[in-house]
Amino acid sequence: MIDIKEIVHQLTVNAETIRVLVQAISDERAQWQPNPETWSMTQIMEHLYNEERIDFRQHLREMLNDPPQPWGAFRDEYISVKSCRQALDAFSIERKASIAWLKTLDSPDWDLTSQATFVKETVTLSAGDILVSWVDHDWAHLRQMIKLLHAWLEKETAPYSTMYGGGSW
Repeated sequence: MIDIKEIVHQLTVNAETIRVLVQAISDERAQWQPNPETWSMTQIMEHLYNEERIDFRQHLREMLNDPPQPWGAFRDEYISVKSCRQALDAFSIERKASIAWLKTLDSPDWDLTSQATFVKETVTLSAGDILVSWVDHDWAHLRQMIKLLHAWLEKETAPYSTMYGGGSW
């Protein structure tokens, strides 16, 4: 069962958590990557900003439209950012718009489904799947941010160890 008020609360808390984690990061640290396969904080924030504007809200809106619309392609282009701060500010604006829209929903049918094609696989997703995945997407990137912050701390404070604080990640 979905408690939309709880989901809205969690999305709000997640946005604030992201803001607190990212707002004081220097430009140098925001661009840093532990290795070429790992995203920088700027890349994470750019992704979160774009997902907020062209994915979750857009697809959920399509599904809950009357009549429901088929799962659409990403109509808007991916927007690159110049800095982590710019991405954070843009994400915050988009998240506020998402929260405002979610608060207007009146007893939506979370069981409505749509077919979505990812690369070569087609899956059936419900509106409820999209909503709870939105929260989980935030958490996945919060984990990614924490790991990045941990790696930065280890790099900057070597030869000292973070073992006493929780050990190796």
